[in-house]
Amino acid sequence: MVNKLQNKLQYLSMEIKKTVKLLPPMLLQIILLLSLTAMAVFGGIRSMGRESLAVRVEIAVAVQEDMTAMTEMALQYVENIESVSQYCHFRQTTEQEGFALLEKGEVSALVLLPPGLLEGIMNGVNPVVEIYFPKNAGLEALLFREMTESGEGLLRVAQAQIYAAGDTARAFGLTEQLSQMEAGIDSYNLAFALDRLALYHNEKVSAFGSVNVLQFYLASGSILFLLLAGMAMYPVVRREPPVFCRQLERAGTGKIWQGFCQWICGMLCVGLFAGILWLSVRMFVRFGPQEAADYLVTGGGYPGSVRMELAAAIIMTVTSLIYLVHSLAGSRTGGILLVFVFSVVMVYLSGGLVPAMFLPQAVRTVGAWLPTTWLMRAVSGLLAGRGVMEMEACMAVLCCYTIVCGTAACLVRGGGGGRGTGH
Repeated sequence: MVNKLQNKLQYLSMEIKKTVKLLPPMLLQIILLLSLTAMAVFGGIRSMGRESLAVRVEIAVAVQEDMTAMTEMALQYVENIESVSQYCHFRQTTEQEGFALLEKGEVSALVLLPPGLLEGIMNGVNPVVEIYFPKNAGLEALLFREMTESGEGLLRVAQAQIYAAGDTARAFGLTEQLSQMEAGIDSYNLAFALDRLALYHNEKVSAFGSVNVLQFYLASGSILFLLLAGMAMYPVVRREPPVFCRQLERAGTGKIWQGFCQWICGMLCVGLFAGILWLSVRMFVRFGPQEAADYLVTGGGYPGSVRMELAAAIIMTVTSLIYLVHSLAGSRTGGILLVFVFSVVMVYLSGGLVPAMFLPQAVRTVGAWLPTTWLMRAVSGLLAGRGVMEMEACMAVLCCYTIVCGTAACLVRGGGGGRGTGH
């Protein structure tokens, strides 16, 4: 019994020594992978620093007579409204010049203002404003069309209110109060159109959930990096030759213990890779752009023990996944290819490359059950912080995946004999 225990410990020591000897070439591969990842990250940050593209609508405005002071005042008022000036730029032209610009595609719409526009609105004549759009309207024209249709709807409601108030006042002999009623209606409609905050409140909606874009892609990128780093781990977790395995079994070192020792060595490698990644992030936070660094780590206030447990669960789960994939492949080339395809596909289905809300419902349903989804949630919790109960559930799920994947790898290796000893 003592000899069997010594043999088991000796085998574990042998596997650890083998892993230490294999670390230098593995680290060179990891540094190369990390360099490529860093180049992609810096390129993404630089692109995020650029000004976002904004829709700018060029509109030609033509007045069919000499512009009166009231019409000019009304046009300037509309141009200076924040919600309008942010997207629209008005160009005063003649009617003939406006149609020419519309034909050339230099403007997105042409607005023809009739004579006495503002006076007609005030005295109830309600002159018609004609708006022309090009045949092949682009995004700018569609946006302006939506704005004009919304304004048209508001005016229709306001007119219906005024006419209904006039008919009601005349029917019940309340014409003396009509001016007061109309003033109340005008005040209500002006408050509705201008003071939008009285009816709505701002609520930020993000495709990345409770984390910001940098934290989201750091979480998904970290998991993708650790999984892709598993391509370099084949010498550590490869199957031993059949003859050597049988000799180990005769010495009391069974297949379960052999698999466990390889899993321990694999976990040491993944832990080292995670440490290198963590140091790289810390260096970026310290020496990188301050705005990006502040945006990256918002802090969840987790105790150190919870953070360590969460990091350990991430490392164990990644190790089990890589160990299972290499067990299924059985060879160096097959393992590298399978790890690459497995990592990219799993992270994509989990919404790591494209946010899950933009994926089809069937893909989101499948992705919700994948271990990479929970791994990304765990890394997001380390960066931004989540509820303690949610983190406890995340750690429980990751532990379950660790056990299931590790058991599946042992069954695959046990059922496959000594197959796949390629170097």
